[in-house]
Amino acid sequence: MNDIRGIFLLLVIMGSTATAQERPTRPAQTRPGAPAQRPQVQPARPPAQQRPPIQRPPGNTRPPGNTRPPTGTRPPGNTRPPGHTRPPISHRPPGWSSHRPPYTRPPHYWGGHHYYAYHHYYYHPYRPYIFGPSWHPLGFFLSAVAASATIVAINNMEYRYDAGVFYEPANGGYQVVAPPIGAIVPSLPPDNVPVVVGDVTYYYYGGVFYLPAQNGYQLVAAPAGAIVYNLPDGCTQVQAGTITYLQYNGDYYQPIQFNGQPAYEVVDIEQ
Repeated sequence: MNDIRGIFLLLVIMGSTATAQERPTRPAQTRPGAPAQRPQVQPARPPAQQRPPIQRPPGNTRPPGNTRPPTGTRPPGNTRPPGHTRPPISHRPPGWSSHRPPYTRPPHYWGGHHYYAYHHYYYHPYRPYIFGPSWHPLGFFLSAVAASATIVAINNMEYRYDAGVFYEPANGGYQVVAPPIGAIVPSLPPDNVPVVVGDVTYYYYGGVFYLPAQNGYQLVAAPAGAIVYNLPDGCTQVQAGTITYLQYNGDYYQPIQFNGQPAYEVVDIEQ
């Protein structure tokens, strides 16, 4: 009897196990009102993009009409003659003493000439200067000169000289003319300014430089490198490329800035 009960229990247990294994799995139920969980989908990565190769023209050629000018060419009017070479930067013009320092800046080349200066070009407007009550500009006319005027003769010409101004007879009176270089006057004009160039002291007044000479003072050409702060009426502006020079009585002046003030430097001109 006991054996029969044992076999019966064994059969019951085996049937329950088989039933449990055959029961399908129910999906998980969510509570009402709870947000639905969306499946997380990884975005697909785009395929790697390859840049097209850069196509360059063979030999780095330029398009038609865009050719580069040959090296060493200059604009019209500033050309150098064949075989011309630039002078050295450290340049002392012929005849200069060792007390005159050489030019350390390259010259400005224009019209077949070199324009040497110690200082940089600094443009400022030209304003004619009146040097005194007895000074008159070129072309000024007087019916009579002062009694203190003296006669100065040079190159078969006679001038009347008074206070730094030269006169010639004209139309029954006297007209101011350009100072004759080389003439010797008995005395310096008043309010002259000493100008030292190298080891030489000049005296400047009214656009004219003087040096001591026998029986007076001689008018000389403006010495290269001299710096003055005022130029007289009658200067001519000369445009040489990018630089505007002032010309007076045959001498060229370059506008500069010296000691924080507008000034002018006498340039040396060579071929």
